[in-house]
Amino acid sequence: MAEDRDIESEIEAILGNAGLHLLEFSLSRHKGNIKVKAVIYSPGGTGTDECAKATRLIIPQVQLAFGAQEPDIEISSPGIDRILKSERDWKAFVGKAVKILLHDKDDWIAGKLVGYADGAIEFSGREGAATIALSSIAKARLDSSHKGE
Repeated sequence: MAEDRDIESEIEAILGNAGLHLLEFSLSRHKGNIKVKAVIYSPGGTGTDECAKATRLIIPQVQLAFGAQEPDIEISSPGIDRILKSERDWKAFVGKAVKILLHDKDDWIAGKLVGYADGAIEFSGREGAATIALSSIAKARLDSSHKGE
């Protein structure tokens, strides 16, 4: 039987080759059934077409890995106000408008996620560009008030 991490890595690579980012992945087994939940993102927009494409790519991988003829696959988009919580999120949303709340501040700071590397983000806001360690960020989310910019 395949290891969950191995199948997750394979699916992440396959989706990546198709221009999709895998943001979240979970796999569960119940009475011989396999259930996969995934959150995907496409820089060009994540709608039903992208979710259907991801489903078509994931099903054969799960069938091969687990011998499940009809796995239950649930694919969703990240949502317009997604909370950024993983390295995958930070990498996928480079170039997007975000809001961050630092541990030592009381107000959200709006700006653009310019880059991510080595546990820190490059952020450009009203006060200029800055490198911010993830450890100093209390919360972060996509900023839907800038949709379409």
